Amino acid sequence: MRLKKFKTLAMGTILALALAACGQQETAPEPAAEEEQQTVEAAAEGEEAEAETETTDTEKIMIGYSPMTLVNPYFSAVGSAIEEVVEANGAELVKFDPQMDASVQAAQIDDMISMGVKAVLFIPVDSAGSRNIMQACKDAGVYVVNIDNVVSEEDYDVVDAIVASDNYGLGYVSGEDVVERFPDGAKIGIMHSPTSESCIVTVNAFWDAIKEKAADPDAYVNVAEADGKGNMEQSFTQATDMLQAHDDIDLFYCVNDQSAFGVIQAIKEAGKAGEVAVYGKDGSPDAKAVLGQDGFVQSSGQSPLSIGRIGAENCFKLINGEEVEFNTSIEAFSITAENVEEYGIDEWQ
Repeated sequence: MRLKKFKTLAMGTILALALAACGQQETAPEPAAEEEQQTVEAAAEGEEAEAETETTDTEKIMIGYSPMTLVNPYFSAVGSAIEEVVEANGAELVKFDPQMDASVQAAQIDDMISMGVKAVLFIPVDSAGSRNIMQACKDAGVYVVNIDNVVSEEDYDVVDAIVASDNYGLGYVSGEDVVERFPDGAKIGIMHSPTSESCIVTVNAFWDAIKEKAADPDAYVNVAEADGKGNMEQSFTQATDMLQAHDDIDLFYCVNDQSAFGVIQAIKEAGKAGEVAVYGKDGSPDAKAVLGQDGFVQSSGQSPLSIGRIGAENCFKLINGEEVEFNTSIEAFSITAENVEEYGIDEWQ
């Protein structure tokens, strides 16, 4: 009888404990379940953040830079200014080196279009033959900002903005200097780059200054002209031939400083160091460092940093639907051994 009563009490106690346990489960989740829920929520938040990052990276704006070449320090300086603006805007710069080949440049810009660039900063290898390249950009909805070497005027309709030096002014200041240094006339060799519209304008301005400033313009004679392709090696070869054919040349006018360096080397090897005057264009740090030496008398100064910066800024304005000045011209100036300190020797002005 006692045993039966004990069993009854025991069963009652177990039932009460079971009911109490059930009540606790209904009012509060187990700690393990709560932690699992938090882990799931955190993982979801992490995946969402990762997805946002991937979207941002995918949608990063790309800007293209296509110069004539990246070997020339001038175009490298333009590119460095562009890159600074592009990075400041959280975008990505895509740049290729066509190495002075117009057909390669066209193919590279097609690649940029395929990559999804929003704008291209374009320095044409061939000014007169670049319409198809720019038209391809326009057809793809890619903005074209033509910098430094300006395209032909009849192609302005496929350009969104132009940023360049005053190419006429660059040649004109050199022509003025020639008249001052050679008041009685001179026999002149021209180291040209005739596929470049900016060089054509510059050389024409050089002669215009002589015609307008000289007492006797006819005393200044163009005895030889060659395509130095804007680089040192080709200009050296061409100048060597010109000096052999015309040993009475008084001066060379070169369309950039790299050409001038090649000409100076040819003059040295001809045994005429310091006897023939040399004119350059760009005002590069390398040129400013040697002005006044070996007959290097003057370089008309450009500001590739300003061209690159303004050109890149115009790209982002166009992408954001803002208005830009269609044609921005950077003032030209004459740098000589007498005033070079004003412009700084160790860097671009």
